[in-house]
Parts: sequence; structure tokens; C-alpha cells
Amino acid sequence: MNSYKILALIGDGIAYEIVPEAVKVLTAVEKKHGLDLELVGPYEFGAKYYADHDMKQGWSPEITRELLYEVDCWFKGPVGLPEYLGKLPGPYLPINQRLDQDLYANIRPCRLREGVDGVLKGRTAGDIDFIVLRENTEHMYVRVGGLFSRAGTTELAVDNYIQTRKGCERIIRRGYELALSGAYKGKRGSPRDGKPRLTVAAKWGIYKGDALFKAIAEELEPSYPEVETEYSWIDAWSYWAIMRPDHYDVVVMPNQYGDIMSDMSGALQGSMGLAGSINAGDDYCYAEPTHGSAPDIAGRGVSNPTSMILSVGMMLNWLGDKNGDKRLKDAWMSIDAAVNTVLREQKVRTPDLGGSNNTVEFGDAVVAALLSE
Repeated sequence: MNSYKILALIGDGIAYEIVPEAVKVLTAVEKKHGLDLELVGPYEFGAKYYADHDMKQGWSPEITRELLYEVDCWFKGPVGLPEYLGKLPGPYLPINQRLDQDLYANIRPCRLREGVDGVLKGRTAGDIDFIVLRENTEHMYVRVGGLFSRAGTTELAVDNYIQTRKGCERIIRRGYELALSGAYKGKRGSPRDGKPRLTVAAKWGIYKGDALFKAIAEELEPSYPEVETEYSWIDAWSYWAIMRPDHYDVVVMPNQYGDIMSDMSGALQGSMGLAGSINAGDDYCYAEPTHGSAPDIAGRGVSNPTSMILSVGMMLNWLGDKNGDKRLKDAWMSIDAAVNTVLREQKVRTPDLGGSNNTVEFGDAVVAALLSE
């Protein structure tokens, strides 16, 4: 029987509340599915860690570059605090995780679940069930650029937008694979008609990199005849995602667009606290919630841990695919089903969902549902 080493990192703000709930769920799912999981940590890192250690280092000494490559996968809470933005002397971790581990696919599901009130009038559970698939290593976030200063005044700022054939091709292929498999969704295909559909969203005709993105999608389209392929300018898609969300299945887009649109998707599914995600490559993966550190509510114990819990479940599914281990994939399905049960019953709800329960109570309810199935 395979054993797996999983690293847990805490982060900033509400990370101190939601990461322990994910650990609790991991322990329960290990018992339920007969898994052998070695949990390493959780260890601290982030802006607060920098501030607490005289701005000399942003992570616990137990977190090493070697450890991040040694573990089978890892997960972290949200990181960053507004008062330290642009003031930290270095990175949060000893690696640039998305680039160094080549985690090119940011998979961010958007699903309106039973028992959750969505923001769109007339939309009910099952009407919204799509994935924002964000390319994770290129576009505006490569940090190739600079500043021009004269006489002490910054007069020019340059950010270069980079797209490569390799980067476009592999993320679009991953989009087709997700559409075919139905992974991470409530049901395979579009809620409206059940068709596996890949929507390619960018801004060709304006940006050369986006024109390359679309051209490569057109090259790949004939290789996936079972998937309906369509193309949309990203600004038009932001409109249609609200007007007809049930039409969409998997939506693939360049990095910056995916970052922005997945926040909008968090609203469509009822709360950012429900928005899970993984950063996945071919060899490595880490999980994190889509939302930030929420310092406005940190320390009150009222944050919704669902995003962190679902993210960890998605991570197990990725690990199951990589190792051909069905137990891990079943573990993800159990976590997803347990969250559905708690939300559907509406007995335990955090304030973002209109309830008065705290973070620990919600985590306990997910564990109880998981073990009782």
C-alpha cells in the first residue's frame, strides 16, 4: 500500500483558523479510506512570520527547498497582509512555487451547491457548475519589466505580457482533459445541455499573446471531437458568465484573466469561502483557497473553512490521478459529498452563509458527515 507525505503550511490571517480544519478532515478521510498519510507540519510562514522575526525570514526553518520537492503534495492557507504589501524584504517561501515546480494549471471550480443562496436571481443548485482554468506561469505575472526613475521620481513602469507556445498548448490540453473527465465538477458537461464544452476566453485582435492563445486552441480543437469548442473575448465572457452561467463547463484563459474571473466566480457560487483551487503541474501540486487572508475577520473564529477543505480534497484527487490510486480519488469524492451534506442540511452555517456557527463547528460538521456516509 502506498504511503504519502503531505506538507501543511499556515499563512496569514484566517489561515490560522481554516488550515486546522483541513487537517482535521484529512485525518478523518485517512481513517475512512484506509490511507497512509504522513502529515508534515503545519508550519508557519508569511507576512506575519516576517514581522515576528525582525523581517529576516518569511518561513519556519523546517520549511526547506528540499522538503517542498520531497513531499508528495502540499497545501497552504492564504498569505499576505495589506500593511506589509511591498514592504517585505523577500519571498514568502524558499521557492517560487508556481514557476519552480512548474504548476501551470490553476483549477478553480465554480459550483452553486444545494442549500446555498446564489447572487443570481432564479439560479438554483446545479445551474452553475463550471471550472475557471487559469494558466499559471505566464502572461502579466512573469514579472519581466521595470521602473524608470529620474531625479527621484518614478516616471515610467513597464510590465511585459508573455505567452509561449508551450504554455498555451499544455493549459488548453488540460482544459480538454477536464471537459472529457468531468473532474472537480458536480456533473460532467454543461448544466444546460450536458455537453462537454471548452470555452477559450482571451482578447485576440488586441493582444498578440492572446492571438497566439486562440490560434493554438484552433490547432488542438480537431483532436478533441467529443468536446464542443467555442471562443469568447474575455470581457464578453464576463457578461455571459452572469447572464447564462449554466452554458459553461470548462473555461480556459491566460493567467491574469483567470485570477480576476475566478474571484467573480466565487461570488456566483455564493461565497468566496466556498471557492477551492489547486495549482497543478505534471509532477507537483499544492492546494490553497481562492480567497485571501481576510484580516478584517481574522481572529474571530467565524471564517468559512470550506474553500480550504475542498482545496485539500482536490489535491488528493490530483495525487490519485498521478499515482493511479483510486482510494485518493474516492477520498476527494467523500470530502465533496460531506460538504454537500452540511450545506444542504443548513444546520451548521458560518456568517458568510447567513448563519452564526464558528469555523470549528463547521469543520466538525464536515467530519461528522464524512464519517457517517
